[in-house]
Amino acid sequence: MCCLILFCTQPALAQPSLTQVRFGFPSEAGALIRNGVWVPVSIELDPKGSEIEPDKFLIELESTDGDGATYLVKIPVLTGQTRMMGYLRPGSSTSPLIVRLKEKNGTTIQVWPTPTRSSATMIGPRDFLIATAGFSPEALQLASANQSKLDAGKQVLNERLPRKFSELKTIHDLPTQALGYASLDTLIISTASTISSDLIKEANSEKRAALSAWLLSGGTLLVDSGTHHESTKNLLLALGVTGCNIEGLDSNPKGLRTLNGLNRWVTPLVSQLLPMRINEIAKLTPTYSAQTIIRESSEPSDPVVRPILVQIPFGRGRVFLLALGMESPPFASWDGQQSFWDKFLFEISPRNPGFAQGKFPPDTSSIRPELACEIQRSLETFAEVPTFPFGWVAILILAYIIIIGPVDYFVTHYWLKKPELTWFTFLVAVLIATWGAWAGANALKGDDSKLNKLDIMDIDISSGCVQGTSWMSFFSPTPGNYSFNFKANPSWSSGELITQPDLGILETPDRIFRGASQSLFRKPYEYSSFPSSLEQVGIPAWACASLEGNWQKKSKPNNAPFQGDLSHSRVETVLITGTITNNLSVDLHECNLFYQESWHTLGRFQAGEKRRIDMLQLGGRGQSIQQWNDAKILAPNNWSTQKTNNSSDNIYPIHKLVKAFVFHDHPEAGDLLYNSSLRKLDTSWRLKQVSETFLSESARLRHPEEVILVGRVDSAKASSAPTILSLSQKINGNPITIKPSINQETFVRVVIPIQHPKP
Repeated sequence: MCCLILFCTQPALAQPSLTQVRFGFPSEAGALIRNGVWVPVSIELDPKGSEIEPDKFLIELESTDGDGATYLVKIPVLTGQTRMMGYLRPGSSTSPLIVRLKEKNGTTIQVWPTPTRSSATMIGPRDFLIATAGFSPEALQLASANQSKLDAGKQVLNERLPRKFSELKTIHDLPTQALGYASLDTLIISTASTISSDLIKEANSEKRAALSAWLLSGGTLLVDSGTHHESTKNLLLALGVTGCNIEGLDSNPKGLRTLNGLNRWVTPLVSQLLPMRINEIAKLTPTYSAQTIIRESSEPSDPVVRPILVQIPFGRGRVFLLALGMESPPFASWDGQQSFWDKFLFEISPRNPGFAQGKFPPDTSSIRPELACEIQRSLETFAEVPTFPFGWVAILILAYIIIIGPVDYFVTHYWLKKPELTWFTFLVAVLIATWGAWAGANALKGDDSKLNKLDIMDIDISSGCVQGTSWMSFFSPTPGNYSFNFKANPSWSSGELITQPDLGILETPDRIFRGASQSLFRKPYEYSSFPSSLEQVGIPAWACASLEGNWQKKSKPNNAPFQGDLSHSRVETVLITGTITNNLSVDLHECNLFYQESWHTLGRFQAGEKRRIDMLQLGGRGQSIQQWNDAKILAPNNWSTQKTNNSSDNIYPIHKLVKAFVFHDHPEAGDLLYNSSLRKLDTSWRLKQVSETFLSESARLRHPEEVILVGRVDSAKASSAPTILSLSQKINGNPITIKPSINQETFVRVVIPIQHPKP
């Protein structure tokens, strides 16, 4: 009896509740969301005075892709967890953003209201998003407004694409996975802020790893130093950025020097601003791989050459290091601060393709497609699957109308002389026509599943980062629900994963502001093993699903895919000598080496080959980037190289599309396409003049000290691809592996550092 009383008097465990949900990045206008990419979803829970029970609750996120198909992302709620972060990928402006708190048995506890979305909070596909952490974006917003006024005065559209700004105020605003930064282009961190100090704490290692992975994938980071140089040093070390040493703080209460070099960089033509005079500055020592953007020459009062702004390459991304503090005088009170941000934003923002070299006035009125859209069109063009010509469709429709009209009337009224049979003959005619259409289409298109796949593999020898981007289109001859699993091929890189491979439906910028209708009968698909697997994706008959995926690995030094030992010649210091080794198991074709703003032909590079490049005269007179873009280099053997016979649309050759985003923003890249969703793949900044380093009294360098190799893999076998996409379909409850015929194209880009000259 006592036991019964005790049991009855135990209080029931209270269920947790959602107290706060925020989508995207915070700003004055509201949370900023970019359609078509992953956006962070910050969630706060109230445990209701008791610890959350283990393995009982989950968060279910729901949205729709660009085709209107609903998908789910499920996150388990761990014991004691009151704050968590999930991720959604809204496909269009009408995609709902739904967060549910549920029990694992399926019972819904609470649904968070879908937020109202407006043009002020939706980031356009071509908008450039800049986030500040611990630093007010007010000065940057004024700089952007000034640039728009200048463009209006020139009577042209923006030479640099529109910008939007977000202000991150606490460490909780930072994503926990690298894909959460997908909508962000540039991050500016003040090391005087609590965000900077919190980021290096062990408790925030997950957020720190996510930020580092985003930088490696192509992100841009600006950090200051000055008085807080120790915090900056610790932050860069925690992120794995080692391209510049911070050796302390030089100070002089009476005044150290005047920054004339900074003044000239801000206003290069007419230095109308009063130069900044400083009492203290962080002592920066760039390594040979970094570039000094702004430097101060020695002067009698300070006989030291001082770097002010340094660019540090890091994977596909870069880090800018400022020797001054942004939030404190004299920079904060300097009259030229506004001009500094004008110049900095102009340098890092993507250009409008209409502002091509030699094109005056700029052509900003022409309609240009997006690179991602053209890649999708090329992927979804299956040469083996012919389309039915429209002329035949029109003839068959006309024949169908004649059969169910005049022919049916003649048969029932004059031949059978029973008009009432038209109800039967009409039905038979419809069934025969339907069956004939299906049989004809099946015979024409075949019953084989097919997969078009494009892989871009990036290898950065300095950081040891090996990463890839994949686009895939799967053609299904029958209606069904398919599961996809995406991973890196271990034969290409045996290192450790930096981030989990992520896979998603390919969303192109042309449709992310277009509303998509939701199907009433199509079941939701789900991201399982988030974010590398998709389950139960519905595909109609003779249709295709286009996907995109990303992966990152840290290669082992003794087993790196590529190795390089390059340096400047002792005889002719401007020339590059040394060897490059291809440790891949596949040959590379049509390889080219890029150095400074020219390129040289390397040709076929066999697997396991170690080749000297002395005879190429790298560093001497080479061919221009425009010649490389115009030449038929990297053209694949048999896939989407020309307009297909079954389509009247002009399909861009795949090698042209690859060239377009590899060095998209280079002045000689030509007047091509927008690359709004592929900016992370643009490494044109590596070929631009940024610094001046003296090798000798007569030789100087004004470009990054690295060589870029670009080549193509002859993918006769799908096993030579750097990624693996596994497909399956459930039949009678059992998963059946699908093995489609694969058209594979793979391109490789390798960044090889040039070593410091040996004495």
